[in-house]
Amino acid sequence: MALADLGSPASKIHTSLEDLQLAWANTLEHWHDESSAHFEEECLVPLARTIKISLDAIGRMNESLQKAERAVE
Repeated sequence: MALADLGSPASKIHTSLEDLQLAWANTLEHWHDESSAHFEEECLVPLARTIKISLDAIGRMNESLQKAERAVE
């Protein structure tokens, strides 16, 4: 039994990012001006980049936790 599993929460974060990106793509069908481009570049692109970096770190942390759990079994 895993005491610390970060896979499920990471999966939820990943799915939420995909949902956000889909919603943004739908929004761009109706809102495509200088303001929308600014919002995308200043808010959404950095957010997506940060989330992807965080998910990578969570994956590495999850691997370490799983190794530690196996070591104490």
